[in-house]
Amino acid sequence: MGKLLVLCLAALSFVGIGAALQCLKCDFTMFDIPCHTTTVTCQDGQLCAVIRGRAAGRKLIMKKNCVDKGKCNTNDTSTWAGITYSTSYECCEGEFCNSAAGAGAQLSLAAGLAMLGAWLARAL
Repeated sequence: MGKLLVLCLAALSFVGIGAALQCLKCDFTMFDIPCHTTTVTCQDGQLCAVIRGRAAGRKLIMKKNCVDKGKCNTNDTSTWAGITYSTSYECCEGEFCNSAAGAGAQLSLAAGLAMLGAWLARAL
């Protein structure tokens, strides 16, 4: 019975592997004010990112979302009414890596189930 339980838990721990990347999504905030975030699932070819907008060298806006890999670590610049605006795309790889806490603060489903299985195996 105990071996069957451990085997089932081990099989379930691989459910998250190969799944699409999940990131935080923040539609818009200004001057680094914390914003309400939701979870978004990236499409193939996308990574988690923090998108920052600046004008005249000052931080203005920030967004979090998935972006195409081609946009990663790039800057867009435009000028309007004599003011230069720049947008930077700072990408990262890993579940919820675009959070302030960083990727290490998130516990994946696979790791959590593996630890639960090890704990149950010792208890039985």
